[in-house]
Amino acid sequence: MAARIRSSLAQAVVTMLAILATVALSLLIAPEPGPAVLGAMLCLSLSRSQLERDWRGRIEAGIALPFIGLISAGVGLLLLNLRIVGAVVYVLGMFLSILLRRFGPVPRRIGALLALPFIALLVAPNPVAVDGPRRVRRAGARPRGSGGLRLRDPVPGRGHGHPDAAAPGARRSRGRDFRTPFERGRLDPSTRLALQMALSLALAFTIGFLFFPDRWAWIVLTVVVVAVGNAGRADVLYKGIQRLVGAAAGTVVALLGLSLPSIGGPNLPTVIVLLLIVFVAVFLRPFGYLWWALFFTLALTLLQSFAAEPSTGLGPLLGERLEEIALGSALALLVAWFVLPLRSENTVRRRIATVLAALQERLAEQTPETGAALTAAEKQLARVAPPYDAWRRIFRRATGPRAGLWIATTRDSVELGRDGGSPAARTALGEARRTLRNPAELQPALERARAALAGEPE
Repeated sequence: MAARIRSSLAQAVVTMLAILATVALSLLIAPEPGPAVLGAMLCLSLSRSQLERDWRGRIEAGIALPFIGLISAGVGLLLLNLRIVGAVVYVLGMFLSILLRRFGPVPRRIGALLALPFIALLVAPNPVAVDGPRRVRRAGARPRGSGGLRLRDPVPGRGHGHPDAAAPGARRSRGRDFRTPFERGRLDPSTRLALQMALSLALAFTIGFLFFPDRWAWIVLTVVVVAVGNAGRADVLYKGIQRLVGAAAGTVVALLGLSLPSIGGPNLPTVIVLLLIVFVAVFLRPFGYLWWALFFTLALTLLQSFAAEPSTGLGPLLGERLEEIALGSALALLVAWFVLPLRSENTVRRRIATVLAALQERLAEQTPETGAALTAAEKQLARVAPPYDAWRRIFRRATGPRAGLWIATTRDSVELGRDGGSPAARTALGEARRTLRNPAELQPALERARAALAGEPE
């Protein structure tokens, strides 16, 4: 836990320094809030995507992001002047960003970069068409239709999107295809995720334009952040609940904070509080989606207070935001549940297969490479575990969805076998891997592997 806190703190400090530098340069070039906020959102998105964690990712991001940023700016202009055309281009852009993941590592990274400014576009105070003649609002005014709550997994995977879909060539020799013959004749995960995103966004834009013409952007943004990186129906449900709960809690805290005489509006105390809130949001982001949703709601509420109309206040505005977040979450969940769904159990089994393979290698050879491979496999498994971990915490039961039991037993095995194991343990791991195709036999096999790693007699 201490190492995790140090890592999170370092990430928060570096991200905040990048944000401060970006905002300062943006204001120097164009003294308007829009570009500065957009630049800050891109910093947050990039830090979340983790594309900058190696030199290749930094170079690719540095070269590609300016061009992709120009594309997103063009989409923003289309949403202002020809919003139906802009919506179509936006849907196609997000569809492409996910579909590219099926073609290998380089297209996957391009798709990841493509998604960043498209998400930030809905958060920054971009001009949005209003009723009557379409026009650009005055500088500094925040459109009611813009804004967002969370830049989640712009590239998901909470890192690179849906890992199973994002890295089709990774560990292919050791992978397992857990689908039935009928399922194997269907579309691959990347294509299904891309089609789910396109349909969800199309519905969000349609409902937003028809029924919420001046505040559709939050519905669209919620669909993006809940659906992107979809690791199965359980994952979408869990993220939707967390987003709604976090936004509700953030709204209550924001209303209490804005009741203070010195907080709210474009003044120094508000700016200082805003920066502190963003820092805390980045620091707590690795510890749970709910914390990020809560603190980012606070941050955006303070931004909105810069241009809030005294006659209406922020209370009704924040109530509308909760309504839009609930609607966007429902749309993303319905599409993920019923349209080309990804089975959560299949995703969990793929991750467990990778972990077991890496653990077998670690038992056979204690090298830095096998240790790093095992750690990477653990992280991939951890990304699909939160819904099942939450079930166990809330209901305080060792039983529950069987995928949660698989994850817990696999984690125990990793802890027991990290520093080596007997030949019998390697054999038991091999048997567990062979049972991955049969969910009914998987848990007993995992328990036998755990017992062998612990040195228990058969």
